[in-house]
Amino acid sequence: MCKKRLNKQFFVLSIFALSFALAGAGTALAVEQLSMGTSSVGGFFYNVGAPVAQCINKALPEVNVTAEFTEGSTENLRLIQQNKMQLATISPMVGWFAGKGINMFKKSGPVNFRVVVRLLPNGNVWTTLKKNKTIKTIRDFKGHRVGIGTGGIGVVSRLQLSYHGIDVKKDIKPFFPATGELATLLKDGKIDVSFLTEGLAKMVTATHEIKMISWDEEDRKKYIGEKPYFGAFNYKPNHFKGVDYEVKTIDNGIQLITHADMPDELVYKLAKAVIENIDCISNIFAPAKALSPQWCASKLGNPFHPGAIKYFKEAGLWK
Repeated sequence: MCKKRLNKQFFVLSIFALSFALAGAGTALAVEQLSMGTSSVGGFFYNVGAPVAQCINKALPEVNVTAEFTEGSTENLRLIQQNKMQLATISPMVGWFAGKGINMFKKSGPVNFRVVVRLLPNGNVWTTLKKNKTIKTIRDFKGHRVGIGTGGIGVVSRLQLSYHGIDVKKDIKPFFPATGELATLLKDGKIDVSFLTEGLAKMVTATHEIKMISWDEEDRKKYIGEKPYFGAFNYKPNHFKGVDYEVKTIDNGIQLITHADMPDELVYKLAKAVIENIDCISNIFAPAKALSPQWCASKLGNPFHPGAIKYFKEAGLWK
């Protein structure tokens, strides 16, 4: 009798244990796995994307976002198009081309994506050494040795020069080094002015006094009006060592995107998780201190996902 009671108790306990195990397995299966395309190792988009993924995961236990190394915006958009990635960080300019199926997307056709949030400002700054007395505006670059760069930076810098009436082949002596070399050549005096990222500009200030060339406000408004995938961004006085004045530049932008078919409810949660956890992101990646809820909800050329818009409206951020 005692033995039968023990067997019965053991059976009941086994059923409970199995139930808990199955419940745990069900919970694990319910976690949605999302891959986020970023950039190559050490790239700015990965440096932004990784903490965003980490903080989303912390805020939303029902999802697991993994930041993946890729070749950048163009590949990310193609991976979204092929449903091989669910999220990606991109340059709004490349996104604009993808949405319209032009330039590098002419053969593959338009990519049906939508924006979740706008991420960090991403403004390159035309920089010269302080001792250079002849360069005061971008139009003064004519006749000088100019560091333009390659890849995406090269495209952006040439667009800016063209707007200011500067023909790269005729009006300047152009240099097309890798991004990091743009700072080295400037420091070594081998070029007169260079198109630097924020990080590279700060690196130059460690050993040299610099002068930054701001955009004229009217020019900037007109330029952005013509190219809505760019935005305006100002570096505050003393953001760069020795630069005690405001620097007006163009924000090349970074957007977190997803496929247009992503469920509204999930995108709502993702947008909310990013915006309500900006402190989490900036604690991991200090430049994210530049973010604000209003900034994250501001448009830069490409359309937002309806799920994101729903959250923005509820949070009073939508304009």
